[in-house]
Amino acid sequence: MIMLPRFLAVVVGVVMAGGFALGQDLSWIDEDLAGTVFDSPDPVSFDYLSIDPEDADSTLPTAFEDAPPLIPHSIEESGLITLRSNKCLKCHHDQDLWDQEKDAAEPSPMPESHYVSLRRDPETIEKKIIGARYFCTQCHVPQTEVNLLVGNDFDAP
Repeated sequence: MIMLPRFLAVVVGVVMAGGFALGQDLSWIDEDLAGTVFDSPDPVSFDYLSIDPEDADSTLPTAFEDAPPLIPHSIEESGLITLRSNKCLKCHHDQDLWDQEKDAAEPSPMPESHYVSLRRDPETIEKKIIGARYFCTQCHVPQTEVNLLVGNDFDAP
């Protein structure tokens, strides 16, 4: 029986707090911002740029120095990158091309940095890509020509 008064006190406290919250003045909320993401129209669809490997000037500039390079082709046919499948590796996992001059028709090999574990052994180049570098689209994105959804005036120094 001792628990009943405590329980009732808690219920009364919750009801009073809820009533207080409902009575708050919400006039400070900007009515122009009311809505959800579902009220926004779908973005305009776009095509990935397919860059001719012979035309190096057609690639888009990166946002800043040493930014990961952009992917110069569509990745829609490649499918999702999963733990069991990464179709990027089919073309770009070729350590034999590191010391050779790049042929414009050949895909760029992943750099040595993608085969070095900076945590475990930064001096050893592995034969397989390091797990932290496995999901390519974590850093690399396909090139597209689309309007920005949000304005950006960032200019790299």
